[in-house]
Amino acid sequence: MPREVDTFLTTVPPGKGRALRPDRTTGPAVEALIAAVAEGRADLPGFWRTVEERGTPLVERIDATDQCAVTFLWRGGNELADVILFADKAADADSYECNRMERIPGTDVWHLTYRMRADWRSSYAIAPVPADPSAASPGPLEEMAAIRRRRSLARAEPADRPAIARWFDAMAHAVPDPRARERLDASWSVVSLPDAPPELWRDAGAGAPGTVEEHSFTSAILGNTRTVWIHEPARRPADGGPWPVLVLLDGEQWAGIPVFPLLDALIERGDIPPMVSILVSAVDFPTRTRELACHDPFVAFLDEELLPWASEGRRLTSDPEHTIIAGQSLGGLTALYAAHTAAHRFGRAISQSGSFWWPAPVGADGETERLTRLLAQADRLPGRVHLSVGVHEWRLLEPTRRLRDTLAQRGAAFDYVEYNGGHDRACWRAGLPDGIVALTGGGARSRTVPAGDGAARTRHA
Repeated sequence: MPREVDTFLTTVPPGKGRALRPDRTTGPAVEALIAAVAEGRADLPGFWRTVEERGTPLVERIDATDQCAVTFLWRGGNELADVILFADKAADADSYECNRMERIPGTDVWHLTYRMRADWRSSYAIAPVPADPSAASPGPLEEMAAIRRRRSLARAEPADRPAIARWFDAMAHAVPDPRARERLDASWSVVSLPDAPPELWRDAGAGAPGTVEEHSFTSAILGNTRTVWIHEPARRPADGGPWPVLVLLDGEQWAGIPVFPLLDALIERGDIPPMVSILVSAVDFPTRTRELACHDPFVAFLDEELLPWASEGRRLTSDPEHTIIAGQSLGGLTALYAAHTAAHRFGRAISQSGSFWWPAPVGADGETERLTRLLAQADRLPGRVHLSVGVHEWRLLEPTRRLRDTLAQRGAAFDYVEYNGGHDRACWRAGLPDGIVALTGGGARSRTVPAGDGAARTRHA
């Protein structure tokens, strides 16, 4: 098997996709509108004025429960064949029908209500699918969406492939919700229900702005060139000592949010100490799938090339206890792998939605969950780890729990969080500050806070 094919196969998650399956209901506001339409007394302009004032989705508590009716809306008429909600990255044959909005007859109101636990958070987009296919040309799918399309179709039964293709074809029309209260970026809106974990970056206010340098860095070890951002806050270390360091993988994603004002604000408020943050881009998808899969040359690049280079002209710590590496998905796998194989440099690791199923058995002679096995056998464990995973991450949840159990059995120091969400940058954005605080906030404390549906927060000394 050619090396590039083998690498790709080992980074395809095992198992079929499983889309989000919330209970569908009808929210009180839409129920009232449906009744008013039936009785001929509907004030549609007034309804849309209220929606504009409240923002979307409409969130209405369901009495005496921990549930909310979450109503997504779109305004349109006969020019639309369908309106599809995209609030989950997984896809299966039922995705299109399960996420299809209904139109109140005779109105311009399209609606879809989920019954969700009140701590849910998700990014989402809405696809208005034109009735006349020639009326609007859909944009091309983003790179990751196109890859997920190919992967989903490859896994699917032949009879299911047309339905899955229809889902991804609709995704090409997806746009942010124009009335959303929150935005993630130019493509995605965010819904955060009332009991969703608080976001430190929202409460921190504004901090004195630091400096951000953007560099092009060529690695002799890896033989490629990538963009690297270095953020240095305005506030200096209190003792005049060297800078603590945060290395953040998939740096282009975080630079685009952007993460720098968040770090400035958290440092200004004292939630985290002053530290230099180094954001490392992934170059492109093929490079990412190779380098962020327990790839020793990539860890060597970070340790032997990137950090020494970043130290030129600024005094960065060489103490692993004050050096954090953080990543998400394959980056989360790599963050923990770096803390395992280069513990002399990375003493702290944040892994959000880590791909601990890796490698996929189809490309690795049946092997899977390699890092969990390595940690079970290791002579030395990572110094401190912060793990988080969403309860809707069907392929990641159980592998992450098994890795957690392995760390616990070995007596490792770690934090573990399960949140009510999916494989989602909105959840990672909310959780990253918590991870940094946990790994810079002093000694470990043991605590477990139930969060429902098997979710929990645990800290082990």
